[in-house]
Amino acid sequence: MTQPDFKFQPGAMLHDAIIGAFRAHGGSFDVWLAENGIPPTSARSVTFGMSKGPKGKALLNRLIDAAGRDVVKAGYLARLNGHVAEARKGAA
Repeated sequence: MTQPDFKFQPGAMLHDAIIGAFRAHGGSFDVWLAENGIPPTSARSVTFGMSKGPKGKALLNRLIDAAGRDVVKAGYLARLNGHVAEARKGAA
């Protein structure tokens, strides 16, 4: 496991970025979970920030690493920037 260089905020954007990263390299979030014996509910709990203890943090980092940390970061930032742009439109 690599050391995190970026602090992801758990939630829907991170969850979607992880799923998108798996798809980007031809993989599947659900298939990876099954191959690694991880219940989907456990994975979703960590991506959405409902499981924040040491085991949850370790699983989240494992998921991000498996999906491709750089790809997850790019997808996460794209979604974040999209939300910022929408918020700015609404404020104008």
